[in-house]
Amino acid sequence: MEIVRLADITSTNEYLLGLNTGGELCAVAEYQSAGKGMGTNTWESEAGKNLLFSILIHPTWLPVAEQYLMSMAEALALYYALRDVLQPSLASGGVEKLTIKWPNDIYWEDRKLSGTRIDVNLQGGVLQDMVIGTGINVNQELFNGTAPNPVSLRQITRMDYSRNELLDKVLTHFEEYMDLLRKGEKERIMGEYHEHLYRRDGFHKYADSHGEFEAKMVGVEANGIMTLQRKNDDLQQFDFKEVRFVLGKG
Repeated sequence: MEIVRLADITSTNEYLLGLNTGGELCAVAEYQSAGKGMGTNTWESEAGKNLLFSILIHPTWLPVAEQYLMSMAEALALYYALRDVLQPSLASGGVEKLTIKWPNDIYWEDRKLSGTRIDVNLQGGVLQDMVIGTGINVNQELFNGTAPNPVSLRQITRMDYSRNELLDKVLTHFEEYMDLLRKGEKERIMGEYHEHLYRRDGFHKYADSHGEFEAKMVGVEANGIMTLQRKNDDLQQFDFKEVRFVLGKG
């Protein structure tokens, strides 16, 4: 995959969406003046401290109804890349604090280490282009934005990390999972995704348009819908932004 390195740009997703290319491409920025998260969320990043990149692919072979599988593949690539770089610095078992928070954030305990935004271009009911933009907090020590719970690799281990090395690991794992998707191994990808989900066990607090409630996670479908089971055993399905995780302070 070709890598384009950019010094200062509004958004790597917008940059790739504006290109007209049939090839796969990764754009990496030292700084984004208008980095975006899911929906209307923004992404805070100190220049030269974090890994900010977007991947342009053309998954015409992936059914539109199952496009969330690519989100799962990206989340798994991020999870394993971050585990690779964290594990040598952590005590035995410490890496278990790393999880995937639905839909595709990477969490360290209850704090956000990585976020991803996905933009798609559909033509005639076919996935023509998909741009997957990710921000990973790497060497930043202070966060002054409105995000309630950011954390960086440096805050976790007090060590500095090579952003290029981390990117190489992410792209390697991502290509592995894309290959699995092409081969139809969606059950394996969904299984691994569920194995590493944040709050995959027990009852936890969530909130929807009606207020807070306690529920346990049942699973996430190939279309991205998450099913929760309330304490009265009622099952309820949620799409993106229809429910939020109620996090503790800190």
